[in-house]
Amino acid sequence: MANIALLNRCNLRCSYCFADNYTASEREDISIDTFLSLLDFSAPDRDVGIIGGEPLLHKNIDTCLDILRNDMRFMRATVFTNGIFIDKHLSYLTHPKFIILVNVNSSLDIGKDAFDRVDNNIGLLINNGMKNNVTLGINVYKENQDFSDFLYLTKKYGFNKIRVSVVIPHEKSEGGINYFYKMKPTLFNLYKELKSIGVSPCYDCNAIPECVYTDEEKAFLQALPFANDYERAIFMGERSVCSPVIDLYPDLTATRCFGCYDNLRVKITDFKNINDLKNHFFMEIDARLVHNYSRPECKACYKHKTFACFGGCLCYK
Repeated sequence: MANIALLNRCNLRCSYCFADNYTASEREDISIDTFLSLLDFSAPDRDVGIIGGEPLLHKNIDTCLDILRNDMRFMRATVFTNGIFIDKHLSYLTHPKFIILVNVNSSLDIGKDAFDRVDNNIGLLINNGMKNNVTLGINVYKENQDFSDFLYLTKKYGFNKIRVSVVIPHEKSEGGINYFYKMKPTLFNLYKELKSIGVSPCYDCNAIPECVYTDEEKAFLQALPFANDYERAIFMGERSVCSPVIDLYPDLTATRCFGCYDNLRVKITDFKNINDLKNHFFMEIDARLVHNYSRPECKACYKHKTFACFGGCLCYK
């Protein structure tokens, strides 16, 4: 899938933000003409993501959403938002083509007023027939993280599935595997809470390899109420890989993803379409970096040899 970045600005300054490099360095909001060009480029995928910064801050966001919902080349579009401005664009967002992924931040991080707006806006979406088109996402970014606000919204609105992402720290002083070991107790605190309320988790990205878990932890994960076997396999670390999710920018450049923002940036005008660009990134990033072992044990690992495991996010390599 391609993600189109409408702008770099955001109303929040989350300490963990994986888009921080982009939002700190870019100074351009997308024009409608450029947006149309990027839709043409992305059309073979049939799905597209709308990202920022905070995309709902774009001065022409309603026009962008209107164009997208009337573009029959796309079956689905995911809008990635912190949820604070949903009410200002509700009539455009409440279309069956749109999936609204709300990244939930704690009231301790964004303040009670902002959190209350997110709470009310999720309610507005659901009351306007979007229950099956709204997903809550949680970024796990520090040890002993407080998940109470996220769990409150999950239970209040009856979500049976949520998205989890293990945030990649700005300072990668330790390899991805060691970072997973450090974050594992906090993650399992979240998993236990989700199990107690019957909620299925799925990974956004940065899936944890199977070797990080003990047999006891694997048994616990196996008992979680996953939505399907595919998501269960990824969560169990049986297939801890990712395919290129291309981020497209207003200046007509692209990166493989935010995690690999600093590795390779190209001009999309050098490629025929999104599939051509995916193949390029796979050959120039994935196929090269996967051979850098996260730890010595990876060298003899069958899953590593067969591209079933990357040994953590490629950005560490």
